[in-house]
Amino acid sequence: MQPPSQDTEMAQLPSDSKPGMYAEESNGIKGSGQPLRPSVAQLTVKAGCKQEGRKLFQYLATLIAGSIMAQSGMNLGWTSPVLPHISKNTTSFHIEGLLEDGDESSWITSLMPLGAILGAVPSGKAADRFGRKPVIGVTVLPFLICWVLMLLAPTVQAAYKLAVPLLYVARFFGGIGAGAACVLVPVYIGEIAEPSIRGTLGTFFPIFFSLGIVFSYIAGAYMSFLAFNGLCCALLLPFLVSVVFFLPESPTWLVQKGRKPEACKVLRSLRGSKYDVGEEIAELIEECEQMQIKEGGLKDLLGTKAGRKAIGTCVGLMWFQQMCGIDAVLFYTVQIFEVSKSSVDANVATIIIGIIEVVMGLIVAVTIDRFGRKPLLVFSGSAMTLCLGVLGYYYRMMEDGQNVDSLTWLPLTCIGMFNVVFSLGYGSVPYSIISELFPPETKGIAGSISIMTNWFLVFLVTRTFHMLTKALHESVTFWLFASVCAMAALFAYVYVPETKGKTLHEIQMKLARRKKRDKRDKRELAGDTKPMPLAPA
Repeated sequence: MQPPSQDTEMAQLPSDSKPGMYAEESNGIKGSGQPLRPSVAQLTVKAGCKQEGRKLFQYLATLIAGSIMAQSGMNLGWTSPVLPHISKNTTSFHIEGLLEDGDESSWITSLMPLGAILGAVPSGKAADRFGRKPVIGVTVLPFLICWVLMLLAPTVQAAYKLAVPLLYVARFFGGIGAGAACVLVPVYIGEIAEPSIRGTLGTFFPIFFSLGIVFSYIAGAYMSFLAFNGLCCALLLPFLVSVVFFLPESPTWLVQKGRKPEACKVLRSLRGSKYDVGEEIAELIEECEQMQIKEGGLKDLLGTKAGRKAIGTCVGLMWFQQMCGIDAVLFYTVQIFEVSKSSVDANVATIIIGIIEVVMGLIVAVTIDRFGRKPLLVFSGSAMTLCLGVLGYYYRMMEDGQNVDSLTWLPLTCIGMFNVVFSLGYGSVPYSIISELFPPETKGIAGSISIMTNWFLVFLVTRTFHMLTKALHESVTFWLFASVCAMAALFAYVYVPETKGKTLHEIQMKLARRKKRDKRDKRELAGDTKPMPLAPA
């Protein structure tokens, strides 16, 4: 994805730009000789750009960067077909009593999200320092370690009976890669996309994740352990080649580092040779300067009512997204269908669930800007409550010894519909809201807090699912998840602001609004005063 021409004329800065502001040699601003070093680099191009560029190369760049999310999805979906497979004595590689020992299988499952927490921490800072492109490329390394260790597991089990500890380490490294990708990919997409298609391109993030899950469901069910993990490992190569040779660097990051000519060149390659990059470059420079004024730390995030409400909203959305039980379903789909005695083969039912999630992700891509965020969340929470409530009742009938032969179609229907309505709302909307609620200077720290909260809750749910089903049985476990879904609908209705069609300034003013307006907050949002001191939420 190279620029159309090496000698393309560079766009000129507006007439009020100061000389030396972005000289290629000085690599700094305002003659200071210092490069732009925002504390967090989750800037986006402002949504006021009137002209429209070509979209093709923006889609291609998104496809390349987003494809690493498929590796994350492969890791997440890996346990569902593989754990039942390797626990059977009919396979060449098996671990006796794996599923009977809920502790070992739950650790194999939950160490992946635990590793993701660690991967999310340094990735943003590394991308700020070294660039988006190289750090996205480096995420290949933990995934590579994960798959290589998986491939060694049968040999280690045959020689030393130590496959389980090796799988622990492999899953943890896979989680590191997934956590890093979840931080880097949304930032990169937000920085290379035009405002008119940023919402659509942002949905590629969960779509690729779902594609990876479906791949694991299909390949893990019908391929041998070695063939499946070997294929996952081999798929890293085309991704790495695409990143090295075709993925452009983020123009936002180039502007931050004072490399304006390169930023112009990249923008022209993304938007088309006829696109006038001057206005967009000027806006990026203005945003970078604004980030120099504000620290963008926790104090700035919590120092205003708008910031406190925004981070509370995002953490709440992450909490409800995971505590509704979605990852218990995704990690243990095959086992859930086997226990429920579904009339459909457990592996086939699992694949159907995965395909549903991909299809719904595509539907959300074209509906999220049409129906608004809040209605989708309220509908999603309400419908998930119904699906899991009915599923819990089915399990209760089984536990009471009732004849459910005429209802064996119900588990697939309930879980399928649960995935449909989850994908329509709580599966994708929270990520869009995270990108919309925060100004550039606090978007980075807010995103990190939200993503780390998300992965911690994935760990918590997957680690405790076996414990809950043993202590409370499946019926009460799914009723607990259903009650969380009901609270999720209420939370969205009462607390989540609608951001459809609103500018960042309008969103911030709406968040700061009180019954009796706080004038200081309003002045602060308008930039007329220094940030308020840190105050409790």
